[in-house]
Amino acid sequence: MKEKYYLGFISQSHMVNEMRSPIWHKHLPVYTPDHPVIKEYIFEQSFGSHTFKGAADNQLKQLGYKVKSRLELLSLCDIVISLKPTDEWKYMQPNSTLVGWFNHLNHPLNESRNINFLDLENIRIFDDGRYQKLLYKNAYVAGRCGVSQTLDKLSEFEPSSPAITQRKLAVVLGYGNIGKGAARELLRQGIEKVIVFTQRPPTEVSDKLDLIEYRQMQYSNDDIYEISDQGLKQPLIDCILREADIIVNAKIPSNDCPKWRFVPENKFFQLKSNMAFIDPIHRKGHGADFVEVTSFGEPLKKICKATHSIWFNGCNSMPNYQADYASYVISEALLKNFDTIVEAAAKK
Repeated sequence: MKEKYYLGFISQSHMVNEMRSPIWHKHLPVYTPDHPVIKEYIFEQSFGSHTFKGAADNQLKQLGYKVKSRLELLSLCDIVISLKPTDEWKYMQPNSTLVGWFNHLNHPLNESRNINFLDLENIRIFDDGRYQKLLYKNAYVAGRCGVSQTLDKLSEFEPSSPAITQRKLAVVLGYGNIGKGAARELLRQGIEKVIVFTQRPPTEVSDKLDLIEYRQMQYSNDDIYEISDQGLKQPLIDCILREADIIVNAKIPSNDCPKWRFVPENKFFQLKSNMAFIDPIHRKGHGADFVEVTSFGEPLKKICKATHSIWFNGCNSMPNYQADYASYVISEALLKNFDTIVEAAAKK
């Protein structure tokens, strides 16, 4: 373990359509990163220019930070934070540590040149009453952006969709961070009625949002049921999903139940014609048989079966739809938990 480290922040990933930055420069005077083992902080040139209205290089220099080219930064720093690395490790010095998300890569990371990889998904913090991922609020952002992106796009080229013209009922399936973000955005968009389904009885949901109705769902015999207050069971597609103008799948699969089927294949025709099915989870086959990953460039896909169709959004980079907002959330989490990140990286 070194006594002092150079730490660098890469501004923009080379991943297509990745627009987020790890740091919002206006956070720095508030959450000044400081750690006894960090010798110097270095930021990539044109920092934040792709996310915000302009580069923050001058502001960073005024705050006492160094600004260097991408290759200079990578060759100099012992610890590098890059949200979605693509090839940064090729230019880093041996025994240095790269911090970021890596699940977007199609090939396994090798240990060539003795580069250490610290996945942001594996860093845990205690926040909001429990231990969870360092960037758990990014899931909340995905829920909000998925709803916003879908309704904005539909209003452009399918304004006759009931998600645009009626907006009477939206159903959110699951109430983790994704579900909370989606529910809040649905309220902001003026949806008349928002129902959230959880596996817990409504009386056990402690962090409820005002103006939202909470109900219980249960997985049984390869189908999903609504459980009434009297304990009666009815398939979700029959009792409520068929009425929805918007459905958001926010239920993360588990080892016990890797695939929930909210819309059985033989009941696709019960969904409202041209309604919107939003899926920030976008795991093939989970939620419905038609679930797949869609691109940021074309997030919405029309799913047609015979003469019946709906609109589906399974975009795998929903937070980039509001990259500035997503970056604020990431920046605050990274800077508030800076010591945790540095200590984890220094141990590598």
